[in-house]
Amino acid sequence: MSNNAKQFSLDSVLYQFNGIEPFTIRQACEGVQIFGGIGSGKTSGSGAAIAKSFLRAGLGGLVLCAKKDEVETWKRYAAETGKSKRLLVFDASGEWRFPFLQYEVDREGEGAGYTENLVRLFTTVHEAMERGKSGGGADPYWTRAMQQLIRNAIDLCMIARGEVSVPLLYDIVNSAPLNKEERDSEEWQKKSLCWKLMIEADKRSKQMNQWEQYDFESTVSFFMEEFCNLAPKTRSGVISMFTSMADNFLRRPFRMLFSEPSPKGQDALPELTHQGIVIVMNLPVKEFGDAGRAAQVIYKYMWQQAAERRNVNENPLPIFLWVDEAQNFATEYDMQFQATARSSRACTVYLTQNLPNYYAEMGGAHSKYRVDSLVGNLQTKIWHANSDPETNSHAAETIGRSWHKKKGVSVSAGVDNYSAGQSVTESYDFDVIPQTFTKLRKGSPINDFQVDAIVYQNGRTWSNGITHIRRIFHQKNN
Repeated sequence: MSNNAKQFSLDSVLYQFNGIEPFTIRQACEGVQIFGGIGSGKTSGSGAAIAKSFLRAGLGGLVLCAKKDEVETWKRYAAETGKSKRLLVFDASGEWRFPFLQYEVDREGEGAGYTENLVRLFTTVHEAMERGKSGGGADPYWTRAMQQLIRNAIDLCMIARGEVSVPLLYDIVNSAPLNKEERDSEEWQKKSLCWKLMIEADKRSKQMNQWEQYDFESTVSFFMEEFCNLAPKTRSGVISMFTSMADNFLRRPFRMLFSEPSPKGQDALPELTHQGIVIVMNLPVKEFGDAGRAAQVIYKYMWQQAAERRNVNENPLPIFLWVDEAQNFATEYDMQFQATARSSRACTVYLTQNLPNYYAEMGGAHSKYRVDSLVGNLQTKIWHANSDPETNSHAAETIGRSWHKKKGVSVSAGVDNYSAGQSVTESYDFDVIPQTFTKLRKGSPINDFQVDAIVYQNGRTWSNGITHIRRIFHQKNN
């Protein structure tokens, strides 16, 4: 085993709760979920302690930003741990860029350039932007139809030019024939990029192998026969689904950031985190809205896939995914990723106020099952002060119940006699009752900057002999 591998053994200690309870790389790779109400100290308490432990250990990572001040928080963490030079801030300046579709085409690996991987990128973004809006009852036909449109537009790009970008896909879709009359008109053919690319692809048809030829024929058939024969209302609905999503990447600064390479060659590739770089996606949702969320969801998804592809035997450096206000960025893929995160040495830390935040954002008839699956796969739970009954009840249930002895005193008094006795009863009750979480200290001067939290890890008995510990985090000392 190399010295590097020994340094980053899964049993290496990153942090110690209460100064004695080890929190290892192995446990970090099993995921962390931090809950806490507004002002509870979850970010400045346990969040700051764990974040700085990652930085001190030299881990690379990805930080998503919901709030405008997130980037300043991480700049401070990096300065306090001597890692400022390892921080890469991806923002609207354009100093760093990430042409994500072309990256997927050019990256190493057998799946590079595979059309379905590119289609999945758009599906992931669509899911993140639309969840909860339809109540989970939308006809899946529309998603499949949009995927078919994207699939054929991507193939046309790749066959004709060997490159792909959101603006190029957008122009293809908007110039595709809407009916047979338009398809056969010289006027449409003169101005249509869709037609121009089919001509370009046809000119190189002799250089295509058998399978490329099949793809080309299918693409031509789709645009020139199937698509233009769709009912106008259906076709416009499918086009609108794609263009309304792609529009987020056609405007300033997203077109520059995600479709154009950096003039200095400084593309913010996910693989940089495998070298110990911490990438902060400073495109906060509070500032950039749905476009900021869509951009960060795409980057997170591609970062997760890059983590799963890497060879941890050759590069054992752990990496982390840090998401405060996690309800803004959670997707279906997170559940799949977390199931194998330990083998990828990827440490996921999600922070949010309460369970209803997740339910509301993930939406749909089955949102509870999706959320429970995601939270259940994050093995370390840290609860700070909270006034949400559902979250507090869930915390109590997660920690569990045991038999508790209760002493009672009985008194009997009459005119001529008096007696008193003691009784002991047993009840099967919560080890931590839900009300406990409403009484945890929230830091700030009124509490001498002390933040209380209750920490639980699945399958662990702590040094106190029970399944949870109470931890005090000092906001000024983390």
